[in-house]
Amino acid sequence: MNALDAPRKTTLSTDRLFWGFVLVFYAAWVLRVVLLLPVDYRIDPAWLRQCWSQGLRLSLWVLPVLAWLKWVEGVRPAAYLRLNTFPRGRAMARGLGIMAGFLGLVSLSAVLLQGGGLRRLAVMTGADWSGLIVGMSIVAFAEELLFRGFLFQRLRERRSFHRANLLTALLFLGIHVPGWLYMQGAHWGLVPLGVSILIAGWVFGLVMEVTCSLWPPVVLHLLNNVLSGVLTG
Repeated sequence: MNALDAPRKTTLSTDRLFWGFVLVFYAAWVLRVVLLLPVDYRIDPAWLRQCWSQGLRLSLWVLPVLAWLKWVEGVRPAAYLRLNTFPRGRAMARGLGIMAGFLGLVSLSAVLLQGGGLRRLAVMTGADWSGLIVGMSIVAFAEELLFRGFLFQRLRERRSFHRANLLTALLFLGIHVPGWLYMQGAHWGLVPLGVSILIAGWVFGLVMEVTCSLWPPVVLHLLNNVLSGVLTG
């Protein structure tokens, strides 16, 4: 990695700009949920609704990050986000171990605590699988690029791993709350759901730290979402 790819030393002014970026993103996402989510449900067929929804997600979660890194931070986005690195050797083994353990716990939780099972597999068609995989892949990529690729690494520049990872996990939890409140309203069931998202976000950050690559968290996020959707859907 050359000097252009390395994270810049942060200053007070860039910190303020960074947190301003975060606040604007959260405001934009809340507006998307409140104003545009009803539009999603009126779009038919399903593939067109998926294009609309995921197009908005990529526009709000990915494009601003790429623009920020290139024109504000002055770094190469692919290098900063660890999109051009892949884990090998011990890092790969440790990452796979963490991923396998986490997915095992997710499966046990879905079956033992949420009454889930494999019943949905019997009725899922090829179109169901393709829609699920494509949609979840975009979600996993966009969310990990923003939270672990950008926010976690930016916070990690001046904080310990545990502080940066916990703060990123809290921000990750926070971005889910507007959608939950809008679609479900406030209820106590959001507490365990929030805890599960917080834990998942922390584990995704741990995998990022161990492997020094964005791709393992993306894959783990995707597998977590698909597994949860199949077992509890």
